[in-house]
Order: sequence, then structure tokens, then C-alpha cells
Amino acid sequence: MLSFGKKRFLASLLILLLCALVAGCSTNISAPAISSSASDGTTNSCQDSTCAPGSTDVQSSVGAGTHEVKVFVEPDSGSKVITDAIQQAQKSIWLEMYLLTNHSIITSLEEAAHRNIDVRVMLEVHPYGSSGSSPTQTLDRLSAAGVKTQAASPDFSLTHEKGMIVDGTTAYIMTANFTLSALGGSKITTNREYGIIDTNTQDVQTMMTIFSADWNRSPLQQVNDPNLVVSPINARRDFKALIGSAKKSLWIEAEEMQDTEIEQALDNAARHGVQIEVILPAPNNTSSDSSGSNDYNSQGVTNIQQAGVQVKESTRLYMHAKIIVVDGQEAFVGSENISTASLDHNREMGVIVSDPGVLITLQQTFQNDWSNSRNA
Repeated sequence: MLSFGKKRFLASLLILLLCALVAGCSTNISAPAISSSASDGTTNSCQDSTCAPGSTDVQSSVGAGTHEVKVFVEPDSGSKVITDAIQQAQKSIWLEMYLLTNHSIITSLEEAAHRNIDVRVMLEVHPYGSSGSSPTQTLDRLSAAGVKTQAASPDFSLTHEKGMIVDGTTAYIMTANFTLSALGGSKITTNREYGIIDTNTQDVQTMMTIFSADWNRSPLQQVNDPNLVVSPINARRDFKALIGSAKKSLWIEAEEMQDTEIEQALDNAARHGVQIEVILPAPNNTSSDSSGSNDYNSQGVTNIQQAGVQVKESTRLYMHAKIIVVDGQEAFVGSENISTASLDHNREMGVIVSDPGVLITLQQTFQNDWSNSRNA
């Protein structure tokens, strides 16, 4: 006896054959939308011709966002959130950083090494805009105190990451360097910055794997954690996925707008009705943490404004933050700038979060910054 499924298949085949024989009979069979959630929290979605044959929707790569996180906002939190974490460490402190000039943090790292904590510092030795003591002098000072030190991997144009792992259980994923400008201690320039404190086991372990690979100069080809945004591995893909997933709004704070592909993604989203608001630094407003000149943003600003993206320039604080808030439901926070160098050539680290409390803080801070910024 034929099963129900086989009977259904034969009936469908008979109808198609009859249609082929009868003039004027046309068929239009549209594929249903397919939306599936993988075990890692990623989502695949394709409908009709929105995905090319043999490919997956770009949104399939983005994580659902981690919940086991807290956020701190600079300059309000100051350096104490970092020095407290260092002073409370019981086993280890692993730091991969672009700029490290804050003396209170350097002293805390030295004191941790004196307590026999496994302190490791990997520092970019050729940064833009560094001031004060050179990175090499900082590494020498730390080494003399018993800290294990190393110059950042030469495999990348720059190590622009701002990451710290404490005791193998807590990861700090930040937009902020460890400088006075970033952590509220400068009398000259004060930055807007964010930091995520992440205790998600997968996130922390993956960051440790990345740190170890960079420390040992071992190439790393992929990242299996869908919530970590890592340059130059998956950052471009994840930025495009986040922007492409927006249905209503995108709120972005960034230092740079210097990548045509991301600008095009914003253009496409705006033309599909997504309300996009972007805050950038005011031209000629500089910071010791700057990775380049924000004067180069002018062409990128023009490109996205033509599609209806609203752009403002921060004049009260130097906009060094890097966040993307999608529909108020999910957000990226990390070291990646919207630039080709940052996404494709640097070592960078970011995270996708969906914790409600963190999202509220990000949105409230954005709204305050928006109201205190001027039209570009």
C-alpha cells in the first residue's frame, strides 16, 4: 500500500503532467520561506530568489547575542572598573591591547605579577597617535616586574584589539584603550567608550584560544563562536549580517566611516525603510586614541547621506566608540572601526549582545549623545 507521502507526490506529478498537455494552463510554484535555528544560535533564512543558488543568506552567520554580560560606559566609569578587576584576579590576567599608557593600570599589572598572578601583556608596538612612553618602554617596564610580555603579532597590520581575560572566566571586550582619554582621566580629550564584561563560557574560552594563537604566532583561520566578531576572520561578514538583519532601526556610534561595502549595506538598509542614525567624531576633533584621521570620513558620510542616513558629529566627547544597535534587540560592541583596514587587516575583537539591561544602557547613552551632537 502506498504511503500518504507517496500518494501526495504522485498526485502532484499527475497535475503537472495534465497542465503540460492542456494549453493555457500555467504553473507558479513558489518556495516557502525557510527559517531554521542552528544549535549555535545562528539563523538561516532564505525566500524565493533572495539567496543565490548554492549559497546561504548573509544573515546566517550572525549570532543571537550573548546574555551573560554587563556593560560599562566611559568616561563615567573611569579606570577603576579595570584596576579593580586586575586587583581581584586570583590566577591570571591576559591582555591584548592597542594602547597601554594609563599608569594606574600599569602599576596594577605590576602588583598582580608580584602576587604570582600569571600576567601576560601583548601590545601593539607601532600604533598611530601614541603619546607618552613608547610601547616598547612599557613592555620593558612590565617585564622587569615579572609580567610576561610580547609585541603583538606581525601577522596583522595592527593589533587594534582592546581585550582582557581574567582568571579564564571573565572577558573584557572593549572599544577603549587603556589610556587617560579613554578612561576619563584626561584634561585635554575625553572619549565616549564602552566595555562589555562577559562571563559566557564559550566566549571566554574562544577569546583564550585567540589570545594563545596570537601569543604563539599560530595562524587562526576560523572562529566557532557565533557571538564573537573577530577581524580579520569574520568581522566584515558579521557587520553586513547585522546591518542586513535590521527591520526598523540602526543606531551606530563609530570613529570611522571608510569602507564602501559597509556604506553600501547601510545605503541598502536605508532604501528599504530602516531608520539609520550615525554619530561620528567632529572633523578635526582628535584624540590620542585615534587610529587615523577622521577627516577621511567625509566621502563615507556623503555616500550614506545620499540614501537618507542621518549623520551627526559629536562635539562634546570624542567619538571613539564602536557600537551597532539593531532594532533595539541586538548590538555589536567592540574594537572594529568601519574601515577596510580594521575589518580586513587588523586583529580586532567584538561581541554581539542581546542582554536587555545592556541594550537599555546602550540606547540611553546613544540618545543622550545624539541630542548633544550637531548635524553633519
